[in-house]
Amino acid sequence: MTILLTGAGGLLGGELMRQAECRPLARSALDWREPRNNDALFDGIDVLVHAAANTNVEQCERDPATCYRDNLALTELLAQSAARRGKRMVFISSTGVYGAAAMTPYTEYEPAVPTTHHHRSKLLAEQSVLRICPDALVLRVGWLFGGPPENPKNFVARRIEEARAAGTTPLRSNAQQQGNPTYVGDVARRLLELLALGQAGIFNCVGEGVATRHAYVSEIVRLAGVDVPVLPADAAHFNRVARVSDNEAAVNWRSELAGLAPMPAWQDSLATYMNQLKV
Repeated sequence: MTILLTGAGGLLGGELMRQAECRPLARSALDWREPRNNDALFDGIDVLVHAAANTNVEQCERDPATCYRDNLALTELLAQSAARRGKRMVFISSTGVYGAAAMTPYTEYEPAVPTTHHHRSKLLAEQSVLRICPDALVLRVGWLFGGPPENPKNFVARRIEEARAAGTTPLRSNAQQQGNPTYVGDVARRLLELLALGQAGIFNCVGEGVATRHAYVSEIVRLAGVDVPVLPADAAHFNRVARVSDNEAAVNWRSELAGLAPMPAWQDSLATYMNQLKV
């Protein structure tokens, strides 16, 4: 199977490049004026995985037009070419789309009511993908970690750097928000499994177990062997523009129905990843 992959330089995209036969697709290669000119990019591939996104949640609040261009309009452009060429599509979304309706982990059948422009753009993109490509696969992923340490979006590497630079000054981390730390290696394997089974529709794809940001960062610092306190803080401490939900946690209900093995516990995958990380 050959994958046409957007976001090849990202955390998940880089892992897919390692695990599967992928052909990277840069946004600069796309023709917005004559969309049918993009169809030729789909020659010789079996499936499109659209992993690229504008993930700067704060900037999306300040500049929603760019957010919707990057996350909605671009996705629709790709989906239309995929549909014309009869290719399957996988769209990478986020458990953040569920919003703030509950403080228990979300299943795929619960309504999505996003609280930020970023997550609303992702939800609208999901809906467009499934309308244009009815056999598409949508993965709502958790708090992704993984990739090379030099990637600026490598959450684990950045927290280790902060901890080492802090000296005896405590770090502060959000004890109010909860979610699922999720290893990109586990997501890539599950994505390929679901494709092989011909699954379609919306699937949560998260590491097993729920953690607050504070618990997550505390575990990173502990595994890194850095002796610095990580103190709990509430969301107001960080003075964010985006009204990010306090609950981005989910469970892999549809994967369980499909008979797939549980995703690894986030703590186990984090420990495995950090054993390989050179920072």
